[in-house]
Amino acid sequence: MTITLYDLCGRDTSRRFSPYCWRIKKALDHKKLAYETIAVPFTGIAKIEGNEVKTVPMLCDSGRTVTDSFAIAEYLDEAYPQTPALFDGRHAHAMSRFVEAWTFSALHPGIIRMVAKDIHDILDDEDQAYFRRTRETTLKTTLEELHADRDRHRQGFQTNLLALDQMLRRQRFIGGATPNFADFIVYGSLKWPAACSDYDVLPQKPRVLDWYAHLDA
Repeated sequence: MTITLYDLCGRDTSRRFSPYCWRIKKALDHKKLAYETIAVPFTGIAKIEGNEVKTVPMLCDSGRTVTDSFAIAEYLDEAYPQTPALFDGRHAHAMSRFVEAWTFSALHPGIIRMVAKDIHDILDDEDQAYFRRTRETTLKTTLEELHADRDRHRQGFQTNLLALDQMLRRQRFIGGATPNFADFIVYGSLKWPAACSDYDVLPQKPRVLDWYAHLDA
């Protein structure tokens, strides 16, 4: 049975931009597992049968349904131990938990402030209304005000990526010689703005650009 992944989309269903879904697509590719995606807009997530937490990614495999990107990665290593590991031992698992927290706290606030208006603009009318209402409430400002100020947010965001650049001086990937789920977490967050906006958020740091290009291939 083919693995099915519910994947967030825009008005154009080929426009996939969820950082959490990108983590899992890279994880599935890393493990060389065949899968199919089902495009779902923001307002369609609650209509997915069996999705009790109302979020994506949602993975369905052989009668098993798993939500939450980290839980999905754990499931894939458990269910397919013969394929390349996402967590090579407990230390990689613990490191990935730290990277997940760092990404959420240090990268995501800057990204949403840079591309929130761009996300809104690629959605259909119903999703635009939902996105504007929820994000403006959370961010306590309008999407247009964020858009006008995004160059300032970009400066702070690129400072937060210096840790990644420093680490890549000594190893090719966050996981070491080869990528692991920690790499896919950060990659997914950087793929998010690239998939929904023409606004380039990546710093002009050769090590970071090479790392991203390898994972994006």
